[in-house]
Amino acid sequence: MTLNQSIFDDWLSDQPPESHQLLRDIRATIIASGHNFTEGIKWGSPCYWLPEISRRTITWIQPHNDYIRLGFFNGTTMPDPQNLLEGTGKKLRHIKVHQLTNPTDSQTLTNYVQASTNLAIADPDSLSG
Repeated sequence: MTLNQSIFDDWLSDQPPESHQLLRDIRATIIASGHNFTEGIKWGSPCYWLPEISRRTITWIQPHNDYIRLGFFNGTTMPDPQNLLEGTGKKLRHIKVHQLTNPTDSQTLTNYVQASTNLAIADPDSLSG
């Protein structure tokens, strides 16, 4: 994985301190998916992609006032076994994360990242608009 801790930390320093741990935890769920993501800041948020298939973003983290969005660019075509995906866009869906209180919560998010990434690997066009 091509992670850039200093870029993430610089970005994190601009976020409300009370959200720092949750943002770190969500990032950890992406890392735990086991995919060789490249990480960068796009549209003001940490984004993750697989350069070997496309420079198109697969997933991203976006803070809001009361929750953090974990977004998926192929969200309309990926499985949603726990009915967590929200949104009305042509392709995008997201999960609103308020807290990760136990390992099951983290594993659930990791499973969604894995599903989105596996779909992107099988069909890179699933990421296009």
